[in-house]
Amino acid sequence: MERARLAFPRRVFTQSHFDYILEGMEELVAEKDALQGMRLTYVPPFLRHFTANFEPIV
Repeated sequence: MERARLAFPRRVFTQSHFDYILEGMEELVAEKDALQGMRLTYVPPFLRHFTANFEPIV
């Protein structure tokens, strides 16, 4: 299983930013059974995490 890291600088964001992020994560957890996985279709040699292409797994 792959994991995602959520990192952000504390000095830039306010409590309302954190609350917004938590609300979005709660929605993801509530809908997790309806979400599909994704498959990599293109992996560039550099900056894979920014410029890769994906397609849904059916």
